[in-house]
This record gives sequence, C-alpha cells and structure tokens, in this order.
Amino acid sequence: MGELAEHDGYGMAAYTCGFDRRQLEPAPAIPGVLQCPGCSHRSDEPGEGVLGDGFDVVHRQWGLRGDVHVWAALRELVATIPTPSDSEGVRAAYVDAFREVVDVDLDQTAESVVYRADLDRGGMSGGAVDLRWWRAKGMPLLVERAIDRRPVPQSSSAPLDTSGPPSAPTGRRTVRELVVGVVVWAIVLAIPAVPLIGGGYLLYQRAVGTRVEATVLDCSTSGAIVRGASTYRSECIASWTIDDRLVVGSFNGGNGVSDVGRTVDATVRGDAAYSRSLALPILLLALGLPFLALPVLALRGKRSARVE
Repeated sequence: MGELAEHDGYGMAAYTCGFDRRQLEPAPAIPGVLQCPGCSHRSDEPGEGVLGDGFDVVHRQWGLRGDVHVWAALRELVATIPTPSDSEGVRAAYVDAFREVVDVDLDQTAESVVYRADLDRGGMSGGAVDLRWWRAKGMPLLVERAIDRRPVPQSSSAPLDTSGPPSAPTGRRTVRELVVGVVVWAIVLAIPAVPLIGGGYLLYQRAVGTRVEATVLDCSTSGAIVRGASTYRSECIASWTIDDRLVVGSFNGGNGVSDVGRTVDATVRGDAAYSRSLALPILLLALGLPFLALPVLALRGKRSARVE
C-alpha cells in the first residue's frame, strides 16, 4: 500500500482502523496489505464507490487538536458522494469539502495553521487546524484510500451474482432523484401537451357540436404580468338561435375583438359556442407538434444509454 507502511516518530504503525480504531497490522502472506486485528477489515477490501470509503484508515498522529474534528466533519459531509474516476477529481472533491468545513482553500492559502472556534473541544491547540498536516498526510491518505477502495467494475460477460439482494442507494438520494425526475418529465410532457390538447379539443367541438350561426356581441381582453412575462386572454360572448330559442353564451376559438359584430359559423355545446374556423386549432397543433420531439428524444437517449 506504499505510504501505509510508514511509521510515526515513536516507532508505532502510523495508521489505525477507521472502524474500531485498533492499530493496523500487516496481513499474513499479503505484502503491502494491512488488516485490523479486531474487526478483520483489510486495506485492500473494495468499498461502496463513495468518498466515504477514504476514511476506513486513519492516521494515528494528527497535526493539531482541531484536525480530528475536521476529519469527522469531512467524513459525514462526503459519505455518499460517488468517487470520481481519477485521483485529481477525488482530491478536488475532498478539497472542496475541506473548504466548506474549515472555510479555507487548502490549495490557495499560504497559511500553515488556522483557528476555528466551532472545532475547539479544549486543550492547548483546541480548534487549531494544521494545514501542513492536511497537505502532507491527510489529503494524500484520503485520495489513496478512496481510489484503492473503488469497486472493480463487473465484466459484461461475467455471470451476475444473484446470491443476495442488490444494495440500494440511500433513501434520501432515491427520493430526491425520483422527485426531480417526475418534475422534469412533467415539464417536458406539458410543453407539447398544452397546445396539442387545446387544438385537438377545438377540432373535436367543430366536428361533434350542433352547427349554428353565432353573432359575436362583445369581447374583452384581460392581461397580467406573471414573473416578468405578460399574458393576455380574450373572453367573448355571442348570441345564437337553437330550437327557436335565443341563447347568449361564451364564444371560443375565434379571432377576438375583430369578430365583434360579425356572424360566424359555430358549433354549440351547452351554453358555449365554438368557432368552426380552422385557423386557431391548426396554429395550436403546429406549435405543439415540434415540441413533441422533446420527450421522444429524451426517451431515445435514455434507451441508448441503457444499451451501452
């Protein structure tokens, strides 16, 4: 394991088990591998493929008293973050988390020691974080362990292991991904659905409603500003005769104010009349059809990713 063979200034092994804190010992007949005499954890065992794997081995010696509390906070912060594919990415992820915990960029600052009151648990150097120790020992160990403990990808030609249930991701991540996926798909499907449903409904009314001649009496246009965008809506009323009865009701699908005073072909359902003009339904369908490609392309891309 290279650096894992290092010893501290007292002649003792420089590393302990991150699970039960016992001093690691060389594994029998396995050069370079250490194991815990208590829990039997070995330094060559694969992990879960997350940055939390880097904390299974701990330095016996810390720089200053604040370092052990930084270590614990880092472990909790990155516990479920997937391990990047290269050592540079792994180190960058740990450095970002270190900056969040200690509020200092380990690679940019020239300071060697910083004090953080929230990490002070007493003692002469309580709350003091040794940046030199993190650069020389802490970060290299975390990167080495995270890289070494990444699970070996299973060959596509190898038989699948069905001896037990597959490990599931944490509930928090599963729920979050599910919610985000539902919201994204709702938006993707709503974009083409709104104009297509509107255009289809007008065509349906044109085909099945009772035909009449409707006179448009009045149209009013209302407007509003929603999140910086202006929206306008025309509401019209018209009169028509059906079964020798004069009816006044809403008029939909026409040309707005320009229809006032005109008598137009319409179909009726209940107390509402719908213009038989094809202009608006065709416009709505023309707007919706191109956006229908969005969910189609998304599904095709997802299917291709699964095949690969």
